[in-house]
Amino acid sequence: MKKTTCLPCVPGGNRQNNAMNRIKIILICVFASFVISGFLNPIGLISGSVAEAYDMSVTDAVAHFGYFTIGVFVGYILSFYVFDYIKIKSVVISGYVLIAVSAAAVYSVDSSIALIVCLFSIGVLVSIQVCGASTLVSRTWDGKPRQTVLMAQDAMFNGGGIVFTALTTWFLAANYHWASTYAVVGVIVLGIAAIAATTDIKETKPKTDEQSEKTRWNLGILAVGGSVLLFMTAKISIFIWAPQYVGQAFGATIEQSGRLLTNVFTGAFFGSIAGTYIVSRIRIEFFLIAMLSIGATGLWLLLQASDLSVALTTAYIVGASVGATFNGYMAFGLSFVETPTHKNVAYVLLAGGIGSAIAPLFSSRVVEMTGEVRAALVACLVIQLVVLLTVILLSIFGRHRTQSQVAS
Repeated sequence: MKKTTCLPCVPGGNRQNNAMNRIKIILICVFASFVISGFLNPIGLISGSVAEAYDMSVTDAVAHFGYFTIGVFVGYILSFYVFDYIKIKSVVISGYVLIAVSAAAVYSVDSSIALIVCLFSIGVLVSIQVCGASTLVSRTWDGKPRQTVLMAQDAMFNGGGIVFTALTTWFLAANYHWASTYAVVGVIVLGIAAIAATTDIKETKPKTDEQSEKTRWNLGILAVGGSVLLFMTAKISIFIWAPQYVGQAFGATIEQSGRLLTNVFTGAFFGSIAGTYIVSRIRIEFFLIAMLSIGATGLWLLLQASDLSVALTTAYIVGASVGATFNGYMAFGLSFVETPTHKNVAYVLLAGGIGSAIAPLFSSRVVEMTGEVRAALVACLVIQLVVLLTVILLSIFGRHRTQSQVAS
């Protein structure tokens, strides 16, 4: 009788399939940050071209992109409910296909109103994908593996900043359509949708004690939310107006302005990697205070730069300071709550979303009122100093609170 040798191969085949499925899930999770980076980070470079294409001022063009960030904020809110009724896999596939359609529509629209609709739609859809990716991370991993993937999302956002600002600079220098980078992102999202279609995604969240715990709030975490809002307003405003500033102050070309943003995101990329190690060695509030101090110093040096080469160098400092600061804020805020829940996490994310949403509108109004791009960056420097002061005060408050709890 002939022996069969097929059965022993099945476990190995299953293990191989599981490993490949896990790789696909990782790609879906981290590329969500890469995608939103592709839409958000080139804004400062393409605003001038958008202004020319639609016969408007640069400040009005930047304000139009405010609808993208407003859409991001709306998407964060919708994410609280979308995944209660629709499976993650369905949201990922349909969402990315709609993003590709919206990105393609940007090429054909001939009115500013239609552009606003497209940008708002992309903002809503891409932020839902980011929230879906974070939800998928929480359902797939726990402990240190979860932290690793979350930090990988930060690194992919900053890496996307390097890739897409360089790509946008090349497209503009070669006189391609201002939305050419968006077209590249559209192709990428179709690839992610195809990956998701062939991936086995776990749809049910395991039951944990957190589900039965009551969400608690206190002055500490609420104040951190306000601080995050201000921080993100300054951060996004810098990304938008720094390229315009070097063009106005030093007569920088499109390629040189693009290099400034590339330097910012290079610094941010390495900052996010270094931050992962540093926060495991020192208290989180000390890390935040150090990063915010470095960021304010870097921005001050940029404003005081005497020539373009010095300005391009300071961009590394500005970028390094924001690389891992948002995740640091998240950890700092949750430290005020004894047992954090997903609602505490969502609060900090929403605060950051609001700051990102108002940044283009706020900064463009500053430029409009003063007539100088420099004024927007000075406003960002003031905001950063206020944020630094709030973190110092919250650090003192948190220490006294801990001591009083121990004493009681």
